[in-house]
Amino acid sequence: MKPFQTILFAADFSQNAKEAFGAACSLATPKETRLHILHVVQPDLVPEEPTFFGQASVQFYDVQKDGRSDEAVMQSMREVYAPDRPCEVEYHTRHGDVSTEIVHMADELGADLLVVGAHGRTGLGWLLTGSVATSVLRRARCPVLALHSRERPPKVAEKPVVVLPTDFSESSAEAGKVARSLARDMGARLIILHVAPFDVLLNDMVVPVDPRLYRDALEDERRRADGPDLKYPAESRLSRGDAAEEIIRTAAEVGCSLIVMGSHGRTGLNRLLVGSVAEHVMPRADCPVLIVKSPRHLPAPAPDRTAGKAVAVS
Repeated sequence: MKPFQTILFAADFSQNAKEAFGAACSLATPKETRLHILHVVQPDLVPEEPTFFGQASVQFYDVQKDGRSDEAVMQSMREVYAPDRPCEVEYHTRHGDVSTEIVHMADELGADLLVVGAHGRTGLGWLLTGSVATSVLRRARCPVLALHSRERPPKVAEKPVVVLPTDFSESSAEAGKVARSLARDMGARLIILHVAPFDVLLNDMVVPVDPRLYRDALEDERRRADGPDLKYPAESRLSRGDAAEEIIRTAAEVGCSLIVMGSHGRTGLNRLLVGSVAEHVMPRADCPVLIVKSPRHLPAPAPDRTAGKAVAVS
């Protein structure tokens, strides 16, 4: 796998975003990577005057949509988001819905990595409303790296550790290519994790699952990932239970530096309410989470937009 050549970082000036920016810089390769930093200015809508009682409708306008506000944002980005290593950088501002503008710009740039902060909300409210990071994950056509501020000090491993959860699907295979490459470049341990369920529903009957059924497939995947170019031999772990909970628990136990996992890219109301394993892990893990989509499940390109776009680059 080649180094990331075009990285788009979503900047919102939060502490969470500052930590995510450090992760974006760590994946930028001097002379090979161009880092794009984007801040989306959300509309500040006020009603036009005059308005009167009984008026059928009120027209609104965006008081922030002017060149002066963009220049102020650009200057702030240059000060706050200055890479700590040699790297080509471009700064951008846009106006509109945050997740929509991030995804559209990633498409226009042909980004091969999108980095966002995840604020780590949990519970039913997060499942129903989602965050910017979750919305971006669902719609982006490239890998998404999400990182949120840690609520507790993480366990620090003596060696960097990359955890690759797998369900033996095509999506997991795509994530495995990225995880192996990053483990090689980081000089990290690569741990391949499969979480087996306690039972499955077969012909309206609950059938207990023997975890030994998965061991051969897991060992085959470990052998394929192993190789002399890795600093440490690839490892495998078999766990049982809820997939998201076991991934988070294992990552904390081994002092994980990075989780790399696939997303099946499902859409529709059922997925919105239930969520995918990746969406449950992303806002709760105490380390960065890189979500890789299988090409087969990538959404169609967004239509060209010719109106309402404001971009500033320096």
